[in-house]
Amino acid sequence: MKNIQKKLDDNIQYIQYLFNQTSDLVVRNLKFGNEKSENAAILYIDGIIDTKIIQDVVIKPILYFEETVEVKNNLINLVSEVIESVNVKTNSEFQDIVDAIVNGKTAILIEGHDIGIIVDTPMWNERSIEEAHGERIPVGPTIGLTEKLKSNINILRSIIKSPMLCVENTEMGLISKTKVSIIYMNGIVEKGVLEKVQSRLSNLSVKYILEARIIDEVIEGQKSIFNLNKTTERPDVLASALYEGKVGVIVDGTPFAIITPSLFIDAFQTPDDYYFKAGRFTTRIIRLMGFFLSVYLPAIYVTLEKFHQDEYSKKIVKSLFSDGELLPAFWEMLFLIILLKMLTDASFRIPKSAIILISLVATIVIGETAVTAKIIHPASLITIGITFLASFLIVYRGLADSMATLRFIFLLIAVFWGFSGLIVGTTILILYMTNLKSAGVPYLTPLIPFRYEELKDTLYRGDLKTLINSKHSYPEDN
Repeated sequence: MKNIQKKLDDNIQYIQYLFNQTSDLVVRNLKFGNEKSENAAILYIDGIIDTKIIQDVVIKPILYFEETVEVKNNLINLVSEVIESVNVKTNSEFQDIVDAIVNGKTAILIEGHDIGIIVDTPMWNERSIEEAHGERIPVGPTIGLTEKLKSNINILRSIIKSPMLCVENTEMGLISKTKVSIIYMNGIVEKGVLEKVQSRLSNLSVKYILEARIIDEVIEGQKSIFNLNKTTERPDVLASALYEGKVGVIVDGTPFAIITPSLFIDAFQTPDDYYFKAGRFTTRIIRLMGFFLSVYLPAIYVTLEKFHQDEYSKKIVKSLFSDGELLPAFWEMLFLIILLKMLTDASFRIPKSAIILISLVATIVIGETAVTAKIIHPASLITIGITFLASFLIVYRGLADSMATLRFIFLLIAVFWGFSGLIVGTTILILYMTNLKSAGVPYLTPLIPFRYEELKDTLYRGDLKTLINSKHSYPEDN
């Protein structure tokens, strides 16, 4: 059956069949009207609805409903009117009734009527608003997004108090539907970017969505070692991006937002850049230097050790490259990179009480013991230490993952082809990045293609008043 039938018992049995006779589907039968002549059933899933709301705004008004002969044929509309809830809808299809019930709503079916009433009565468990732990800053707002879509929209609207803020809601998933919101500032948003996001999401067909990564990949539209969208758990970062004409996407159940287009230069910007007076000309350049050090430093060390030892004195060679160690420079770099990666990964998953123990063991294994046992050279340890410290300058996780991939690629190039290979590899990398597009916008904008008017918030932070009053524009995808 597709549509609701007039026989109440048949409707109840079919809904129970669709829910596979699950025990938490509650069917509450009741009689109402002047002589209790009308039969109705209230259906909901126990545990995800507020029973007090059902009692006060649904059951009581229906039981006290006074029926007359004149309103007999208009019963559904009149019952809908007496229900004391802001969100009351009617529907004639079983699928819509089922979707409403699994989303924490209550369905009301009445004998002799082929239309159901849907009342909003959810009570979802959710954590309170907390600090954005992954994007901490010394100055500025500290709250982060939560797993509940409505709460995130509430937070965002508390920041952007404007009717220009538009939220387009849709549901995705064939087995289980998940709410997804496309957010933008009407009149400011880049129309081409918005149309690409809407088009790509409309073509997505999946059974279910448990995480936002599938949405992220669909919006990207192409596979790349670089993240072509930015993710953030900070509502102020999302608000700033919307003011710049970008598009945000929030998936219910995910405590972060997707921002597109995302450019290479965006990874070197942090929210606290706009709170401090000092560092507006140097902070981002230092972060860019950190990017290059993190990617190239191990490769440069291996190149110097393998191809250029003869150009230095024995004292320098002994101090920097070789003093009878067991492993060559390349394997030292590879060993340390993997070991530090294991340490970083473990630190996020082990109990907090064990982090100190892991740090102590890692210090002994990676540092003192490995050097004393002549397994690795002290200079190799220093090189990798600087490499990882430089990578921590890039707060944005998306670029950090790309840096790890590039570091390994250039390390392999260095061990076979030295500086010539690094130069060729860098040229290929620049050409590759030039061809990348984020929602149709060149990834290296405004550096390639060069756009002087957009440099005011790239490697340096321009005057705040100028930034706030300026209109950002993005080159079109030709």
